[in-house]
Amino acid sequence: MDRVPLLVSIEGPLAGNRYQISPNEEIIIGRSENCSIHVPDTEISRQHASVTLHNAGVWVQDAGSRNGVFINEKRIVRATELKPGGRLRLGVHSFVLELSEVEEGDPSVIRPMPSIPEKKSSSSSLVLIIGFLLGIATTFYIYMQQ
Repeated sequence: MDRVPLLVSIEGPLAGNRYQISPNEEIIIGRSENCSIHVPDTEISRQHASVTLHNAGVWVQDAGSRNGVFINEKRIVRATELKPGGRLRLGVHSFVLELSEVEEGDPSVIRPMPSIPEKKSSSSSLVLIIGFLLGIATTFYIYMQQ
């Protein structure tokens, strides 16, 4: 049995949940239902933070959130290592990093699914398409008037 990193929710509606952090998988925490860890809270951004296991360390990155990401009550501005026993806070939601022995198929551990990227609305593309179509229509109108 190996010791694996677990993100354990200790405050907020997810309290008690344990999430396994696997190598080469990015965990996105946020309000969007497409996130690996869905936090139903309007104070949390759609994609609030990312957590990755890299070079035997757990790294946390603010994903451009409005209200910030905190490790041990210090706001982070770049990828920051979360050490075992360290506390990750997003609004009123807190997680602690534990290294635990986990058996394969342990039902008390959640293996987050990879996040599905958010579809970005592209209003600027729509404006370009409408402008292009208006240009064609204008050219056709002028051609027909001659």
